[in-house]
Amino acid sequence: MKNFWQQLPKPIFGLAPMDGVTDEPTRQIQCLISKPGVMYTEFISVEGFVKNPKVFDRKTFFQENERPIVVQLFGYTPKCFFETILQLSEKNFDGIDINMGCPATSVVKKGGGGELIGNYLLAEKIINHSLKAIEKTKKKIPLSVKTRIGKEKPITKQWVSFLCNFPLAEITIHGRLLKQGRKGNVNWEETKIASDIIKQQRSDLIILGNGGIKDLKEAKQKVKECNLDGILIGQAALGNPWIFKESYQPTKEEIIKTIILHCHKVNDFYPKDEFVRVLKHLSWYPKGFPGCVNLKIKLLACKSLEQVINVIQNFEK
Repeated sequence: MKNFWQQLPKPIFGLAPMDGVTDEPTRQIQCLISKPGVMYTEFISVEGFVKNPKVFDRKTFFQENERPIVVQLFGYTPKCFFETILQLSEKNFDGIDINMGCPATSVVKKGGGGELIGNYLLAEKIINHSLKAIEKTKKKIPLSVKTRIGKEKPITKQWVSFLCNFPLAEITIHGRLLKQGRKGNVNWEETKIASDIIKQQRSDLIILGNGGIKDLKEAKQKVKECNLDGILIGQAALGNPWIFKESYQPTKEEIIKTIILHCHKVNDFYPKDEFVRVLKHLSWYPKGFPGCVNLKIKLLACKSLEQVINVIQNFEK
């Protein structure tokens, strides 16, 4: 039986998982404006989840129109991956992804995220514990890994060959080193090496590229150049849910309408005192029209939906 990854039309263009960004309101906005081929939850700490699952109720919430939806996990304790996956299987996600590429200091210093790159012993234990948990569930959810080409220098060939030994359904390669974080040049040559290895060793394994993609046109170009099955787009989607419509430029009216809609969704989903979660989005949306900078400054001072609507109404007068 084919997993959902193998059933997706190619090339696959997805919204990359971004902590503090790809939450439920953002995914709903994305679905309404230009739905990508696949979406992910925010990152979920397996150690934190095992300690207090209820804390993650909002992060693990999704609606049917978001499918296929993948839950992304990070951590450093194999047993916690096992226990978390057993519990999350009840949520009926389409896929489970292990983050082996996050550069955040708080994650790396504990041995998770990008620190797992090249740590073959721990990575093997985490993957195997995850696979054992999936085997115990009623629905055999496909397991995937999102990683990078190396820490200080590329180890793509060794690392990707290692990952090919496991029955993973998909691998995403971010073409930067861990030390680069989210900045600097993306090494697409190394991404091509990863793709070539996967095509040779595991023809059934989906391979996606990630890192620095500015628009859908560039994404399509990289798919061809690197022989990929698709691309995950991250930072270019910030304040730009139209990213999956090729060469589309939203009007000022569309942007303002989306700002208000996004604020409504945040207001409805989170407690009132957490409305400030939308502020980062309000710093990304206003661009490309007269007065956008001034609008951004005023929006960032807002602490409620009512204040946002008031700012917008005065701006449009």
